[in-house]
Amino acid sequence: MQLFDSHAHYEDAMFAADRYERLRRIKDSDIKYILNCCSDVEVMDTVIDIIEKFDFAYGSIGVHPHWTAQTPENYLEKVEKLATHPKVVAIGEIGLDYFWNEPKDLQKKIFVQQLELAQKLDMPVIIHDRDAHEDTIEILEQYKPRGILHRYSGPVNILQRAFDFGMYVSFNNDLTYPAWNKAPIECLKITPWDRLLIETDCPYAPPFERENDRCEATDVARVVKEIARLRGVSEEFVAKVSMENAKRVYRIK
Repeated sequence: MQLFDSHAHYEDAMFAADRYERLRRIKDSDIKYILNCCSDVEVMDTVIDIIEKFDFAYGSIGVHPHWTAQTPENYLEKVEKLATHPKVVAIGEIGLDYFWNEPKDLQKKIFVQQLELAQKLDMPVIIHDRDAHEDTIEILEQYKPRGILHRYSGPVNILQRAFDFGMYVSFNNDLTYPAWNKAPIECLKITPWDRLLIETDCPYAPPFERENDRCEATDVARVVKEIARLRGVSEEFVAKVSMENAKRVYRIK
């Protein structure tokens, strides 16, 4: 069974001490590909280093809404330059996050700038939406990008609006947490098989059984197991369709 972790963060500071050792171990696992997602300007070069060192790693470049206040005015020049790398396959992660006290107007400005860049470059986007569901979908409906709602757990009706213009959605081990898995499970139930991706968002969100551990790309196997159980299909089927979908949206041959 081959797996595609469609959203990982090995550039994160939590992997600073053993990043490359952990990545080397992936070669001996069921992981066929990972998409190493970018979060801010400071780690963009690390993302590029990862995708150049490991055949199985692809990357995205972008600014997460949590880092907008620290983002230099000329950030978009670097995003556009690095997006031309042959193994950079998406702009992200971008979006809105109202959980933290980041300036909403600035978040929206940087979100729209990156959506317009993705449109210019004909690249998919990886969307972060936390407690900003209506504002996020209203902006997305203006641009109708190709891309993924990452780790989505908002209202089902908003997810359906995203499906209406062709977006994908990715699920992670939030599905295993009894305290907050109701929303992602409801979203999973209405997700067509040809729009479903799997992810870890590592080093965050390990499976519930290892709640306090650091998560890794290999934990995507637990996501597959839970989706198969909830939807009444085989793990092999979930692995196959999620692999096909990830390669399609990221245009990986």
